[in-house]
Amino acid sequence: MNNENPHHDISNRVFYLLSRPWALAPLFMLVLIPSATISQALESGAEFLRIDTDARAGAMSSAGTASSMGIGAMNYNPAGLASLKHGEAVLSHSAWYLGASHDFAGAGFALPGSQGWRLGLSFNRLSSGEIEGRSASRNLAGGYSAYDQAASLALARQYGAYSMGGTVKYIESSIAGIKGSGYAVDLGMRRGLRNFPASVGLSVQNLGPGIKYISQRDKLPLAVNAGVAFMPVPGFLLNFDARRYVYDKYTTYSLGTEYMLFGGPGTMSALSLRGGVNGGQQSAAGAFSAGAGVRVMNAELDYAMSPDGNLGGTQRITLKKKF
Repeated sequence: MNNENPHHDISNRVFYLLSRPWALAPLFMLVLIPSATISQALESGAEFLRIDTDARAGAMSSAGTASSMGIGAMNYNPAGLASLKHGEAVLSHSAWYLGASHDFAGAGFALPGSQGWRLGLSFNRLSSGEIEGRSASRNLAGGYSAYDQAASLALARQYGAYSMGGTVKYIESSIAGIKGSGYAVDLGMRRGLRNFPASVGLSVQNLGPGIKYISQRDKLPLAVNAGVAFMPVPGFLLNFDARRYVYDKYTTYSLGTEYMLFGGPGTMSALSLRGGVNGGQQSAAGAFSAGAGVRVMNAELDYAMSPDGNLGGTQRITLKKKF
């Protein structure tokens, strides 16, 4: 009697075909196009979806497509969620430009009895606080508030050497009491290279119809990302990411490094120093970044900063706890 599940075999076959070099090469070429026009759409909105949600990746100039793991990977490559062993929670806060604040909270865990599936939940919010209002004659006319937020649910699973994941997001934006909403989907894949200390990742972010305000609809910042993480010597990580913003018609490049002064991925304690630089068009967090991270027992505390002479720079702190 044959006990094999035909649906399971079909899904494994699909993941295998999508991960072949002939399937991955076109995606890498798309991301690495320097500035060719590949879409005639208008520039996108929902800029808060570009902001880093994890201080570790933020300190490496957002290079996290291949290296972000656990619940912190939800904003970079949902496939990284598959690395969760049990449960993990994260809180992240950033002092953003012009007095705004950006916050991220998430939790992930293994689904019991699900044969390896991991579930992630997160909430992401940019709050601009009270904004001064002016009339046509430039006189004070009261104030108003603005915010952008997104709630996300992600699923990921390990298939041999491959990790696959997807995220569904509900997005809401409000300014002066006028609200818009929409939804988006992220998809990602990650693979460790056999007999070589490196991994590669691919992800597509913000697939969706956009945010609708009354009768107007703004496109989301659709991005196709490719990343490589390489550890030439134990304790020293090199990260390279290329991100193509489809509707905005430009590509950014991120090079990040992480050096572990002591400890490692599986140790109870560790101390890391990080840095990164952006190429192409400057990202939302500035051209340069730096930071550090410390791990004690099952808790990690990460810090990132990005100086910017014009706007004052940003700082982010992230606390993670494994259960």
